[in-house]
Amino acid sequence: MSLCKTSPDYQVLLDTVFAEAGGQPEECQRAVAWVIKNRVDLNRSYWGGGTIAGVCLHPGQFECWTGHGGNRIEFAKRKEPHVVAAIEVWLPNVFLDRDPTNGSDYYNNLDNEGYPPWINKCRPNVKIGNFQFYKGYYSGNFSSCFLDMVLRAFSP
Repeated sequence: MSLCKTSPDYQVLLDTVFAEAGGQPEECQRAVAWVIKNRVDLNRSYWGGGTIAGVCLHPGQFECWTGHGGNRIEFAKRKEPHVVAAIEVWLPNVFLDRDPTNGSDYYNNLDNEGYPPWINKCRPNVKIGNFQFYKGYYSGNFSSCFLDMVLRAFSP
């Protein structure tokens, strides 16, 4: 699956990869893109459905899109155009390569978050750069990682 650079999905994916992993090695940036694709392929409504833009922009899924995320991303892209240009070299064909995450649908930046409690309900797959990638355990329609994250977010 190649991505068309003029599609809305491509631009949202570029912005998300840049904002979430722009300071990480290319392999980690690619892995973030694959987590998004894996979520798209699973087509879960709690992740935003079956499109890249739907998954990336779904409330509560990616920190870079919370609040005024789009404005912050555009400002950061203007400050680091070389990072954006480097991502744009490989991004259109990223999904033609193998999945470096082994099917992961979650990740966290260990430097920023450490080991939050929700990871106890996920299987660690691989560590790339400062990111740990996980696969959720599924019961019915929901991943146990997702349920744990939601319950913690809304508990007093």
